[in-house]
Amino acid sequence: MGEFKIGPAIHEYKTFSGFIEGFNVTSEDTIFTEKFLYEKYMKDKVDCQFIFQDDYGLGEPSDIIIDKILQDINGKGIKRIIGIGGGTILDITKLLCIKDATSTEEIFEDKIPLVRDKELILIPTTCGTGCEVTCVSVVDMTKRQTKIGKRIEANFADSAVLIEELLDSIPPKVFLYSSVDALIHALEIFVAPTGNPYNDVFCEKAIKIIISRYKDLAEKGLDARFDHIEEFLRASTFAGIALSNTVCGAVHGLAMHFGSVHHVPHGESTGRFLMGVFNKYAEIAPEGKLLEVSQIINEALGIDEDIQGSFKALEELIDTLIPKKPLREYGVKEENIEKYVDKVIESQQRLLINNFVELSKNDLISIYHSVY
Repeated sequence: MGEFKIGPAIHEYKTFSGFIEGFNVTSEDTIFTEKFLYEKYMKDKVDCQFIFQDDYGLGEPSDIIIDKILQDINGKGIKRIIGIGGGTILDITKLLCIKDATSTEEIFEDKIPLVRDKELILIPTTCGTGCEVTCVSVVDMTKRQTKIGKRIEANFADSAVLIEELLDSIPPKVFLYSSVDALIHALEIFVAPTGNPYNDVFCEKAIKIIISRYKDLAEKGLDARFDHIEEFLRASTFAGIALSNTVCGAVHGLAMHFGSVHHVPHGESTGRFLMGVFNKYAEIAPEGKLLEVSQIINEALGIDEDIQGSFKALEELIDTLIPKKPLREYGVKEENIEKYVDKVIESQQRLLINNFVELSKNDLISIYHSVY
């Protein structure tokens, strides 16, 4: 097996003020965040420079937004940058650290040396992407009309910081779509052919935490999420550590293109394809790591089912919290499904090669139809 790596040092704080004191944040530092986070958690608590994504455009990270920010900060001599936000903020912050970069294209097409000239601190305000511990940035490349992920070894943060207070009012949808994405990271990587025993430890722990706590939320209601935010934050980071060492598979591959075309948030997109892909795996090869992951699901739910039964139970649990929305309701037309799949095959090989079993074009079309 290859090298296993945990990139950044991981720190935990209960409050934002504790982080400011612990990291000695001063006027020489720059924070990249959103204005509502600044107003709620940072205003009057820290004296430093701020860059707000809101000033450039909200939504998923696109090359258009990133290019504008890169051009504005070029030559400003930033020494330490702190990204505070969801996956979009953290993915962009990594790219802002590339020395002499003035465009996303330069970075993604290796037109400049991919080296970092700033200290990088990443702080998540959701519990799903795991971006704080990976060196990957996912960007909506408008010229290519799809999302592309780029691994840049220099972009592991120096520090990943988990702050409970920053999730003390996380909205239900943001919580659900981010946490289910963390679950999908762990599930996909656990069964991936490039997995390893170290990844398995982090994936298994993340799967157990998220599913068992989802069971609690299904019984007690979503407000109970605040009783377990620390666990969800850690589960996201556990899955992110695994993600930093390998990549996901078809769930993310299908979701990347779909989310880009229909402007659907990433966690919502991956959630749409999860069971379609894993049910296809179970149909083709109900054995090996797929059997192991079904046993982990059984343990977390306190059930005793075969592969199909455990996946069905997981699907029903997730559906209780995140009701299914078929692809047709997003505007997908059935006659265009083959075109969607062709684009996925063209643009997402980085992910498709890491499927539990090889999926043909017809298999991918079948998955699309199953969730259509």
